[in-house]
Amino acid sequence: MPPIESGDTRTRILETARELFTTQTYRAASMRDIAERVGITKPSLYHHFRSKSEILASLVTPPIDQLEAAVADAAARSTPAEIRQHVLAGCLDVMLAHRETMALLLRDASVYSDETTEVMSRVVAVVNRAVELLAGPDPDWRRRVRAAQAFAAATDPICQLTDVPADDLRAELLRGASVILDQPAAP
Repeated sequence: MPPIESGDTRTRILETARELFTTQTYRAASMRDIAERVGITKPSLYHHFRSKSEILASLVTPPIDQLEAAVADAAARSTPAEIRQHVLAGCLDVMLAHRETMALLLRDASVYSDETTEVMSRVVAVVNRAVELLAGPDPDWRRRVRAAQAFAAATDPICQLTDVPADDLRAELLRGASVILDQPAAP
């Protein structure tokens, strides 16, 4: 494949890595593949990034930061209903703005490795906090189950339905998650 020519070298490396990680998986894409695709030497690639895990961290850190901010913003709301609404809407907005990167986090198990533990633990922590907020104050185990189901129902389809316009998908995901949260727990 011809090298990608737009932007500065670091940006081209990140764009190329995201594409290769998405199409080949994180584990399968090599530093050599990235360098060749960008049109630079492998030593030049290492001048910009010390490792593949550093590239992954550079890709996922901005959306993770934004997810953490969305969850913190939601936690500051005054009622459980407002908190739930803002957790779901805020997380969806971030995830829809970063669909390709979210595909790495949600669909590629190879991103969870010893080299990526620090970054991936942030992802797990933000998801856990979002689910906790969705469950509300003093939830029983059924409410916690519903909260986890609602979060998954609202976020998992983002990577599966890439052909659906973001605004339409957002509205339907919010609608579906709300239905799950509002259903009474079965006896």
